[in-house]
Amino acid sequence: MPIIKYRVTLSQSDRHKLEDLLSTGRLNRRTKMHAEVLLMADENSASHKMSEQAIANKLEINSQTVHTIRRRYAQHGLEAAISRKPRQPTANRTRITPEVRKQIIALSQTIPPAGKSRWTLRLLAHHVREQQIIDRISHETIGQVLKSASQQGII
Repeated sequence: MPIIKYRVTLSQSDRHKLEDLLSTGRLNRRTKMHAEVLLMADENSASHKMSEQAIANKLEINSQTVHTIRRRYAQHGLEAAISRKPRQPTANRTRITPEVRKQIIALSQTIPPAGKSRWTLRLLAHHVREQQIIDRISHETIGQVLKSASQQGII
């Protein structure tokens, strides 16, 4: 029998909270699954306690998922075990300022460099970096900027 490293011992209030969550029926699939895992893994309820593999088989999920839920409950508590981790804000969304957008659009409407018949997204990205409008930008981001500008009627 495998050694259980992270034990789930639900208090009465935690157990009632999970049972209330499941009885409402208005949960997303992930939250419902996490609540069910915790109830099945509870060591205070000897009649319902199940192994990680048995829980995984019953819920048709991976046993590593069961282990991860048990670990999050043991280390961080009930709320962390049933809810998603908050996403870290990304800095990339704020890199393209309105001023940078204007300069990219203006560059795209100029005559392409000698030897080129038209601007490509990769060529625009190269020139935006070369002119130090922004230190790094991908051709895909250039495409998104131009697409949003054309949808807004700017181009």
